[in-house]
Amino acid sequence: MEPLTATSTTPPTTTTSPKQRVPKKRYLHDYGRYSSEYNSGFRLWLEKWNRRSISISLILIVLVVLTILFPVLAIVALALDLYHYKRRRGLNYVRILTFFESYLFIELIALISTFLIYFIHLLSLIVVSDPGKARFFRWNYWYQSWWGGEMLFGWSCYLLGIDVQVEVAGDVKSSFIAHYYDKGFKKRLADSLGVGPKIIFSRHASFADTLVPQGIFSLFYHMRYIVKKELLWDPALDVSGSRTPNFFLFRDAGTDGMEVEIEAIKSMVSDFKPTEPDVTCIWPEGTRFSKSKREKVLESFKKKNDTKNYELASNLKHTLLPRVGGVLSLLEANPCGDILFCYHFGMEASSDFGQMMNGELCNRVVKIKFEQIKYKDIPKTKQERIDWLLRKWVDIDQWIDQQDKIYKNEKLSLKKKKSD
Repeated sequence: MEPLTATSTTPPTTTTSPKQRVPKKRYLHDYGRYSSEYNSGFRLWLEKWNRRSISISLILIVLVVLTILFPVLAIVALALDLYHYKRRRGLNYVRILTFFESYLFIELIALISTFLIYFIHLLSLIVVSDPGKARFFRWNYWYQSWWGGEMLFGWSCYLLGIDVQVEVAGDVKSSFIAHYYDKGFKKRLADSLGVGPKIIFSRHASFADTLVPQGIFSLFYHMRYIVKKELLWDPALDVSGSRTPNFFLFRDAGTDGMEVEIEAIKSMVSDFKPTEPDVTCIWPEGTRFSKSKREKVLESFKKKNDTKNYELASNLKHTLLPRVGGVLSLLEANPCGDILFCYHFGMEASSDFGQMMNGELCNRVVKIKFEQIKYKDIPKTKQERIDWLLRKWVDIDQWIDQQDKIYKNEKLSLKKKKSD
């Protein structure tokens, strides 16, 4: 992928009151995978390292404090688990505590690893050149597969006792359902989907579901992400994400400022080649689903007297109406990539910090479904693509509703057995 070049937006021409926030002109640059209001090299460098100095310091402080307190907290967590054991049949608080401690250690390992890769790459340049940074990209993709795929996703699922079931469907060589920990699962998935670029449109219900593509695809594919800029405050994600093609979206750019963001979004797929295993991921809803957010969306459409979108959004019980701007931009710039729609159920048990602390994600079965649509079958016109996306989102919502009913029935049946 070519580096992002300096590009500016046109400032808004409308008159605003002094209290209203006017979006500032923003630029794409080579100091990170995000837009900035700064355009000078020094200010961009200062912005990046000021953020990293704060985020890295916070991670280290929390890690040290949690490690010191871990023995005491572990005893408290175990006592709470024993108190609730008859109701939950699991050591949920112990699992959550261990997860947070492990997560912080993984962050530290990631930061050390990225430094070592950078340093070793510099030394390697003395021996042999690296045109286009091909070697540097290859090393970072390998590291990201280990860090994000094996450690963050795989190890976290193991610690929390999550059983991940994956279904592959649609236009594939062979449809199947398998467990994430099955031997040869990732190879089987890659063989079924085929080598070549892909765009993943995923449901967004929790903090955890952003790790799903990395955990499942990164061993055989090069992952690219379009995520919110706030995630740059995760230092490992900041450093790692800036080394390979990704984009941290500034969601408050406004109508005029979104021009730069859309240009960067398009660059995530415009260099796709038929034989390259590049995968770009985006979450079209734009934010995590919750009942309160759903109500806000419906209220917004009602105030605008937008009856069409109100009706569409009101028919969705478990998802938000997707925002079509980013999706249309990707489809417009996409030269050859297939589409994967990602359905999932179970991850919503970690949609907020309270649920995480209560251990609602522990000892759960998480179901994930990928439906592939070949490039040749993608609708051609703008309106056809919008209608197609909305129909698929209804399919996702209905699938989730079906899984929710199955889960509740199984839970009720288990409760009856216990009472008997």
